[in-house]
Amino acid sequence: MIKYILYVLRWTVLAIPGALFFNKVREFLGIENVYLAMIISQALMGAMVYFVDRLIFTSGAVPVPWEIKPRGVCVDCGHVGKCYRMPGERCCETGPRTEDSSFRCEKCALKRLKETGTRDGSS
Repeated sequence: MIKYILYVLRWTVLAIPGALFFNKVREFLGIENVYLAMIISQALMGAMVYFVDRLIFTSGAVPVPWEIKPRGVCVDCGHVGKCYRMPGERCCETGPRTEDSSFRCEKCALKRLKETGTRDGSS
């Protein structure tokens, strides 16, 4: 939920600079077509905001609480059902997952949480 709020806040905060940027693109490039100017300004803004989004969603700067998989297989005991991934792992990892970031049933997840000494879902 924190990431969602940050994402919406980012869109809200960038609305005014985005409108100003749109007007500057029209002025600088001499574009009268509103749609073309919008496409160009949004593409340029997107190229800049990409790094903000990457920080929010993949850097690990914003901790991810429990990630829940409604139907999964526990990596420890093989239980099939609702599984959880340990807190503090990055949301959108692109590389191979490590054993510590695998989904576990509630019993095994709580056991693993006690073993790692992580409290309150943050690392």
